Amino acid sequence: MATATDALTNPERQFLGCLMQLPARRARRLLAGMRAADFAGGMAAHVLQLAIEVVAADQTPAPVTLYTHALATGQAPGEKRREWLSGWLVDTFRDAPMPELADHLKAVLLEAAWRRALLGHARRIEQAVAGSPTAVLRELADDTAAIDELWNRYQAALTGRPSLEVAA
Repeated sequence: MATATDALTNPERQFLGCLMQLPARRARRLLAGMRAADFAGGMAAHVLQLAIEVVAADQTPAPVTLYTHALATGQAPGEKRREWLSGWLVDTFRDAPMPELADHLKAVLLEAAWRRALLGHARRIEQAVAGSPTAVLRELADDTAAIDELWNRYQAALTGRPSLEVAA
């Protein structure tokens, strides 16, 4: 469960708080190269997906827009879920840093996503080492496309040259 300080200390929420302050055009540029799966947190990933959908429709990702989009698309079913989403959005927006930090936070998040993907890959190899045939191990070791793609998105965020594509 999220605590009151999560919106102040969690880089995913900080990024989303910055994003909610941006007009649609600037948000589109910031979201280029981002995927909801890049986030470790469940609610943060859900809100990022809402933002991607809203921005893809040329709307500003303000809290009210994200909330109404969630309602309109059935992504906030039930009264408790709507209350939780509403409170989460308000806290995240209220405690957001200056929007100028958004690009830095994006790079921080993509680096963390790359590290998680790398660790997951290493764990799969570790589990396979004990009993898999060498051909399977070799194939698994060479299967780095997802990790490489994340690395490229992280590097683009560091250099300020993101892809123009926003995943919808």
